[in-house]
Amino acid sequence: MSTIIKGDDTMSLMRRDYWREMNPVRETINSFFDDLLTRRLPAISGLGEWKPSIDLIDNGAEYMIMADLPGYTPENVQITVQENTVLLRGKIQEERDTTQGDFQVQERSFGTFSRSIPLPAQIKPEEATAKFKHGVLEITLPKVEVPKGRILDIETE
Repeated sequence: MSTIIKGDDTMSLMRRDYWREMNPVRETINSFFDDLLTRRLPAISGLGEWKPSIDLIDNGAEYMIMADLPGYTPENVQITVQENTVLLRGKIQEERDTTQGDFQVQERSFGTFSRSIPLPAQIKPEEATAKFKHGVLEITLPKVEVPKGRILDIETE
């Protein structure tokens, strides 16, 4: 909507910046969907599927993956290591005890997850190790040694 303001013999045109006025609404909607997609919700065609947060650290001769798996135990986590990918899978069974009352808020959900982590370089799957402590999974992945090559001397005749 434009407003025309008349004054003396000049006419000026003031325009409203609708895009700027919509920023708070857009930010609220984006925040809503970010929250929706990052919580552990039942997967609806992949929407809202929970995936653990990870850190991938390059320690020179090896990679280390640290994954946050609160509520999981080593028995309900599976790790598949290939030359350039690590696949994490897990499952938690829902534990409901409604003898103490009705839920007023229930933000903790249960189910399965699967996360594929591509690696920047080839590793030795047979030498990989994993530790689990206080809900954090730590996977150590030794890298394949890449031949360094050599500089050739050029012979002359």
